[in-house]
Order: sequence, then structure tokens, then C-alpha cells
Amino acid sequence: MSITRRGKIYWLDIRLAGKRIRRSLHTDNKNIAFQKFRDLRDELIAEYKKEDIRFEDFAKKYMEWAWNEKPASALREQQRLKKINAFFNTLGIQYLSEISPYHIEQLKAELKIRKLSKSTINRYLQILRGMFYKAIDWEVYDKQNPLKKIRFYREDRRSQALSDAQTRKIMNTAKEISAKPGSSLQRCFHDMVILAINTGMRKSEILNLKWKDIKGEEIEVKGKGDKRRIVPLNSQAKKIIERQPKKNGYVFDILNRYQPDLLRRTVNQIKKRTGISFSFHDFRHYFATKLVEKGVDFVTVSEILGHSKTMVSLGYTHTDKERKKRAVDLLK
Repeated sequence: MSITRRGKIYWLDIRLAGKRIRRSLHTDNKNIAFQKFRDLRDELIAEYKKEDIRFEDFAKKYMEWAWNEKPASALREQQRLKKINAFFNTLGIQYLSEISPYHIEQLKAELKIRKLSKSTINRYLQILRGMFYKAIDWEVYDKQNPLKKIRFYREDRRSQALSDAQTRKIMNTAKEISAKPGSSLQRCFHDMVILAINTGMRKSEILNLKWKDIKGEEIEVKGKGDKRRIVPLNSQAKKIIERQPKKNGYVFDILNRYQPDLLRRTVNQIKKRTGISFSFHDFRHYFATKLVEKGVDFVTVSEILGHSKTMVSLGYTHTDKERKKRAVDLLK
């Protein structure tokens, strides 16, 4: 929201409901322009607030923004917002202003009845919370975010660490699948695993990695919240990147890279063959654990992983019983 100058004349330049509005203030006097700006701004905001926005309509505006700003998760958010909107319709709710914390609690209960996990229910709530904050930022919603009073489920983020033997078994099976791929994803899957184990990058960060992000011995990674960080490349990671064909702007040539659960079929295939329960995200945990085992400090691990707080990285590291026993024995 600002005043801009085009030639000698000042203009109002604001964004409401995701829409950019520019109006001439018809003056070249800065003081007069500021007064006109305040009056016209208030008039436009009041005009927008007169029209209560339908949840479905704002969800569309939010998704236009999401597809541009975070395409990796946009399709999944779109699918979940569609289900949320359908539920609100069953309650007779159509407008943003009608949604209260009570209705959000009803949504939580409905998702629980559908036997969704606590973490999945939290993801639904996170999408809704983010959408309301955007409505507030865009000045089309002047109430408190109804999600602010909602308690999210407590998640146990600490998973069982993959052992070296398990990781090797998964890698060998991934290599077999990549040798006889059934899709463009499977052709790259083994290389993606090796890159994850050697860089700690997230699945979405690897899928969205572009050639322009490769800076010699480093990668510039765009992580959560559009935060950028530098990840150094070791020899293994460099080999993986160097052997990828340069067919387009992305390092890994994969179709439908934004499809939700893109890796599910391949991961399940490996689970079935190996008998090991894991997710692609476990390779990020494995990477962090190996760094700590090698004596790398938590601050450095946090910086490589892109964690804003060192404590977050503590949850990514694991030690087995024997290692813990050796650790306390050092105090004897």
C-alpha cells in the first residue's frame, strides 16, 4: 500500500483481495497527494468490506496466489480446501465472516471421524489458518483469525532412525527399480535418494531443484517459507547432479512433479520388497544423524538443514542404545 509518482502526478497503489488497484490522485503536490491517498484508501477499503466474501470465492483467490508462490504444495492445498468448503456447506456456511472457532472444532471432529491421522488433520488446519492470514493481509477480513484459538494436535515427530544396514538395503532396491523404471520418477528415484542422504534436502526441494540453483560446489535451496539457504555438495552429490541430462530447467526430469503423493507408489514398492517401514523424509533424518555422529555441531547441522532453531535439529538426530551407553560411560 503506497503512493507512487508517474511523471509529475501522484498515484495510489494498493492491493485488496489479491487485486492491485491504481488510481490517479490528480495532483503534483506531495502533501495534497498524501491527504487524497488516505481518503481514497479508506473509501476503497470500506467499499471492499461492504461485500462479505464467500469462502469459496476467496479460496480461489488464495489458490491463484498459492500456485504462483508455492506450486509444490498447491495441488494438495486445493484438494483439501475443496473438502473443507464442502463441509462448511453442510453447515450452511458460505461466507468468511460466518466461520468461528466453534465451526473449526466441528471440522476437526469431522476429520477425526473420517479416521485421518492427527498430523493430516493438522495440515488441514494449517491450510485454513494460512488462508485466513492472507485474507487479513489483503484487508478483506477484519476479524481475528478463527484458527488462533484452535489447539492443534500434538505430533510425535521423532521417528525410528534408519540404520546403516536398512539404508543400504533401501538404496540397493531403489537402484533395481531405477534400472527398470515404470515412470520418469522411478528412473530418477535412486539418484534422488543418494542426493537426500548426502545433502539433507527435503523431497520438495529435490523435486524443484533447478540448474540455475547449482553454484559450483554448492546448491542454493529454496526451502519452507521461501527461505533460501546454501547447501554444500560433497563428491557423491556432485556426481548425482552431473549425470542428470539437461532436458529442461529442472535437474531431475520428472513428469507431474507437483502431483500429491508422487513418491507413494515407489516408496510402497520398496517397503514391500525390503520389509522396512520408511518415508522419503527419513533420509533427511539419517543425514542429520550421520553428521552428528561425525562430530558436527548442531548449529552447523541446523544451518545445512535450514532450521531456524537449533532445537528443531535435535529431533532429527538419533542414537542407539549402545551409543548412549558408551556416552554415559565416559563420565566414569
